[in-house]
Amino acid sequence: MIVSHQHRFVFIKTRKTAGTSIEIALAEHCGPADIITPIDEVDEQIRRELGHRGPQNFEVRQPASGLGGLISRLFGRNVVRHYNHAPASLIRARIGPQSYDSYRKFCVVRNPWDRAVSLYFWRKNRPGSEKLDEEMSFAEFVRDTPADVLSDAHIFTIDGAAAVDRFVRYENLAEDLTTALAELGLPAIDLPWAKSGTRETKDHYSWIYDDESEARIRELCAWEIDNLGYEFDDRRGDSEE
Repeated sequence: MIVSHQHRFVFIKTRKTAGTSIEIALAEHCGPADIITPIDEVDEQIRRELGHRGPQNFEVRQPASGLGGLISRLFGRNVVRHYNHAPASLIRARIGPQSYDSYRKFCVVRNPWDRAVSLYFWRKNRPGSEKLDEEMSFAEFVRDTPADVLSDAHIFTIDGAAAVDRFVRYENLAEDLTTALAELGLPAIDLPWAKSGTRETKDHYSWIYDDESEARIRELCAWEIDNLGYEFDDRRGDSEE
């Protein structure tokens, strides 16, 4: 997530939508007062090698009063952090409604059925506590994964309404992102494609779905489907190439 006071924009980071790559590239245009949230160390290394700003100004001191406030300040408990996939409602509360409402907000959205497949393979191949069991099928992943992971709507909406000025579509990423940046008076950026290459198959996303999995994504991602026009492109009946 990035908040640029210098260029008056907020980049809200969604999942499996090239968000890390965009964060890395946008950091080139950030000033010393802008908010840049931390990313994985491997990706931070890419950002350093490019000579861009790293994490900064992501810790926020909350006002506190009375004895409880004094104790909180003494022990650093009044400090909260901006983080990667922070929802718009939290960002707005922390930077203030006046700044949030007057800045240009944008995020990347992706076909929710395709995004779920990308998330599944990423979780299967990543190290650490979020790594999926090797034997977990895609159907099990869709069945057992919480709704707020399979859908990004809670990240870019507030009270059910869009909280961004522009949706950049992953399916048209280069053109849409260039347009979003031009609206800010910024040049097009080259993306380093961090965290890519984890999908184990190049088959069309629909091939991995059964009817139950398709229906669950349709139910959980109703906001994206209804408001952004995404559809399930069913090619399961096509001959494999």
